[in-house]
Amino acid sequence: MTLIARRLLFTGIAAGLAAPALAQGNPFPSRALRVVVPFAPGGITDILARAAAEAMSRVLGQPVVVENRAGAGGNVGSEAVAKATPDGYTLLAVGPAVMGIAKPLYSRLNYDPDSDFTCLGLLGAQANVMLVSPRALPQPTLPALLEAARAKPGELPFASSGSGSLTHLTAELFAADAGLRMVHVPYRGSPPALADLAGGQVAMMFDALTTALPLHQGGQARIVGIATRGRAAELPAVPSLVEAGFASLDAPNWFGLFAPVATPAPVVARLAAAVAEVTASDSYKALMRARSADPVALGDRSLDAFLAAERRRWAEAVRRSGAKAD
Repeated sequence: MTLIARRLLFTGIAAGLAAPALAQGNPFPSRALRVVVPFAPGGITDILARAAAEAMSRVLGQPVVVENRAGAGGNVGSEAVAKATPDGYTLLAVGPAVMGIAKPLYSRLNYDPDSDFTCLGLLGAQANVMLVSPRALPQPTLPALLEAARAKPGELPFASSGSGSLTHLTAELFAADAGLRMVHVPYRGSPPALADLAGGQVAMMFDALTTALPLHQGGQARIVGIATRGRAAELPAVPSLVEAGFASLDAPNWFGLFAPVATPAPVVARLAAAVAEVTASDSYKALMRARSADPVALGDRSLDAFLAAERRRWAEAVRRSGAKAD
């Protein structure tokens, strides 16, 4: 039985059990909804979740409130939603950090990112980009980086925002595709890593386009590749890493909205329709563009197929990196 078939069966049973209560009460939703962002305020997940929540409140006719519950790489807030009452009133806004990386990275989790949630839709995606330090490499270009890394295998240092982070694992995908061995230097977040990149203590790192762009524009670092299939509108002259020959680097930081898996099917359908309406609106698309974010292109893939591919991608990146977290 396929994942989507199991999900429909499970939610169908839940819907049947919940039908009498739904029939007796008010139509969904009849009160405020809560969207948990399992990270600190101010990041792109938080920004897009708040924009989507505001628009969903108009579509659904009820307040949609965003709550930040940071901790353990997103696992604290995600576990809380996984164990919440599956009635559609508690939702999770998250991306590959939880839905692709957490399960292979953490030796113990009190929830299962693969099976404890139903995806209601994708809110958008932002490119990670490769930055090279002009102080570490006098010619801050992709060919120069490759040449330097191949000349001294296992010596060229690259930074990340932490072991097992999306920035770390994107670099591991690049190294595997390029056949490189480099030295990983993990930091406690992107700001100190970017500072050392600008200072030349490390040669390369991946980071979100919005935080990387000011350094590129100021000359402290140079963006030499975009970790997506296509180029970024902000940097049309910079090639995507896929077109540069690195097939694994179609790896944007996407964001989706999720509900506990046992949420009744009619409620899931209502929420999914609201997400689709919001993300198709011109106002939401304009906000995404202002934040260097884009819609997620599924092509001919289903949502389940997209999520399955993301889990495979990041599980393999964790395996290659050797990263583990308790």
